[in-house]
Amino acid sequence: MLTDPIQSDSPINILELEHVWVVRGTATLIRDLSLRISLGQHTSILGPNGSGKSTLLKLLTRNMYPSIVEGRWGRIQIFGQTEWNVWDLRSRLGFVSGEIDLHFHSGRSGRLTAQQTVLTGFFSSELEPDPDSITQQMLRSAHDAMELMGILPLANRTLGTMSTGERRRTLLARAIAHRPRALVLDEPTAGLDLRAQRQLLEYLEKIAEQDTTLILVTHQLSEVLPCIERTVLLDRGSVAWDGRTDEALEPERLSGLFGCPLRVEKTSSGYWRVELEA
Repeated sequence: MLTDPIQSDSPINILELEHVWVVRGTATLIRDLSLRISLGQHTSILGPNGSGKSTLLKLLTRNMYPSIVEGRWGRIQIFGQTEWNVWDLRSRLGFVSGEIDLHFHSGRSGRLTAQQTVLTGFFSSELEPDPDSITQQMLRSAHDAMELMGILPLANRTLGTMSTGERRRTLLARAIAHRPRALVLDEPTAGLDLRAQRQLLEYLEKIAEQDTTLILVTHQLSEVLPCIERTVLLDRGSVAWDGRTDEALEPERLSGLFGCPLRVEKTSSGYWRVELEA
């Protein structure tokens, strides 16, 4: 097991949590959580439903704040700062989730083209950007992001006419167009068929090669990319394990976490496969 992440030395940290609690009513969602994720350290955060993954994401995106427990308020720093303007934070930390996908698939956003959608990332908006506010640098960056995600041929297609896989890649291009230092992925392949899942994971590998640190939050082992060498296991709001991915995904450890006997294997391509024991 790794040493306490809060105690380890790291030049630049994306995220630091120290003794963080989140309590809502009678429910404790996060329990005395300490965690550090450093720049360049691709990390997966894995756990069953109810383990605290969604709450951790809300803390990271500043949609939720720690609770005061016994007179103590846990510490959260993102890129070394405790206070952030949300708009400034989004320029350094990309985010892709099924919830964002739903927002863009419905209402006015569904009428945006792929290029317009990618450009909205510069304005942290879900509406068509003002053409007068779009710079040549933004257009070049949007073009590069769409090229990396293989969606240049879709530049003038609207989101409402795309497949789920095409739309998800468009949102990935939106998240990386401003070249964030880290990208948070909330179950990125949810709702995709098997072919689209593998295709999306291959594009995520390309993003990882662009010096963007990936933070994957999921309960799907199939989403754990070969480049992810560190995995944090969450259980009932606390860290149950923090260490090398191949050790975190040992069958006995995962079986205990998910409360059922599991068979786990690593494929020749470096991905993980899990199934229930007979």
